Amino acid sequence: MMRLDPESPVPLYHQIAEALRYQIATGRIPQGSHLPPLREAAASWGVNLHTVRHAYGALAADGLVERRGRGGTVISGAPPRPRSSLASFLNDVVRRARDTHGLGPDDLARLLADWSGAAPAPVVHFVECSEIQAEGHCREIEGTWEVEARPWLLGAGEPPAGAVISTYFHYNDLRRAWPERLGEVVFVTIRPDPGVSVSLARAVPKGGRTVTLCEQDEEAAKNIAADVIPFLPDPRLRIVPRVVRKPGALLRRGRGAVLFSPRVWSGLTAQERANPRAVEVRYAIAPGDLMALGHPFHWSRRGSAGNRAHAMRPGASLPGKGPLP
Repeated sequence: MMRLDPESPVPLYHQIAEALRYQIATGRIPQGSHLPPLREAAASWGVNLHTVRHAYGALAADGLVERRGRGGTVISGAPPRPRSSLASFLNDVVRRARDTHGLGPDDLARLLADWSGAAPAPVVHFVECSEIQAEGHCREIEGTWEVEARPWLLGAGEPPAGAVISTYFHYNDLRRAWPERLGEVVFVTIRPDPGVSVSLARAVPKGGRTVTLCEQDEEAAKNIAADVIPFLPDPRLRIVPRVVRKPGALLRRGRGAVLFSPRVWSGLTAQERANPRAVEVRYAIAPGDLMALGHPFHWSRRGSAGNRAHAMRPGASLPGKGPLP
């Protein structure tokens, strides 16, 4: 059973629902079997009855389970897979061939006629608000799974049909942007890279007691500060969140270390990033989520020789690159 994270911004009922959703999709909980009664499940998860009831209700709303009163909660089937129409698929292929490679329909037809038929690696788009962060997550995925992971900038419009991955941090952003596709998105948990501790140890001056955290949103700044606290090299250090219009100005005054959130770091100049006081808060996909990521899509694990993070493929630039949201 997956361990719940009470410190996560993701509600407990949603964590439970996602864990059960995965077990149903992979057949670990077969169709026709019963979920544990509310009281038993609540005791097992260490939550109250209302939380489990809410989780079961979310599964029922998606058609994954049937609630039969005294008959309990029964698994009704695996989650439906979204399908696009053939016309939509062909239009998407023609559009991408034109926009990405400058190919017209006749050129594309000739290439298809000469195509050897070798199966390409599955393509997945990772949605993020930070260019650097999106590229980093794509390298993590490609280092573990035999796929082509492409970064997609939040705010660049809806990504092409197919597998889409994002973080729970952007759950509400995607719910507002593409409500009809929310059910297709696989969300993963991310945590700060432990290397931030080493970087801070170098950047904090001797006798320093505070570290400034720069973000574009006050609430996000508080959440990131809470994420980083366990990685502070000195427990006496205090993180001070700041929301400023010109992040680079923080490096031109004062003498303390300055932490920059992923999307703010993406907007810094190369000179500002090279400042010894500047520290990037880089996030990584939680190991458990990364290892489970390919199962819903039936991906193949990358061989041991390829279990290293891959560099971004040439031309894998982010659509909609520009001012970050």
